[in-house]
Amino acid sequence: MRKLLRTALPSVILLGWPPSASAEPVAWNAFNPLVSDALHALRQTDLEPSRAMEINMDGDRQGRDNDTGRSYNFDPSRHLLYIVKDLNRDGLPDVFLLFTWPYMRGNAEAQGVVMVQHRRGEWRVGCEFDDWGNERGRFVPQIGPGRSHGWLNFRMSDGLYVWRRSPAAAARMECVPAQPAAASRGNARPR
Repeated sequence: MRKLLRTALPSVILLGWPPSASAEPVAWNAFNPLVSDALHALRQTDLEPSRAMEINMDGDRQGRDNDTGRSYNFDPSRHLLYIVKDLNRDGLPDVFLLFTWPYMRGNAEAQGVVMVQHRRGEWRVGCEFDDWGNERGRFVPQIGPGRSHGWLNFRMSDGLYVWRRSPAAAARMECVPAQPAAASRGNARPR
């Protein structure tokens, strides 16, 4: 048996596994570095998603939910949806972050933010919004084709958003709800 393995093993290593006619080549995926940068910038703010991510939800359970073996803490691989889009055609992609983390969401729409690049690698919050994410399947975010001040307008499940000059800094743009219903629910929070 040993002699058979010694003679057969090198040919398997050199030739590899036999290809399957039904095999589909697939590529590895990595977490988008741009999204990671935007998330890091958000975590430097005092907004609710940032504050919530600092809380240790696992307590004395050594970081794990005893039933599922998963942590209760925020995990971007499971609790974050994102869209990358250049909203003002400046060549710098902007990022929509939607937090589907049960601790923040409960049974309601998930909180989200639009992270805008002011300069490459310099991020700020354009506005906050609420959206159902992938929960309801009936609605998907819509970006454009309308524009305000050269920026693409967008619609989330809580309403249409347009852009205006920020009262705090005229050179900066922020997104705001176009429909009073979204603003009256307190869902849109310009920054």
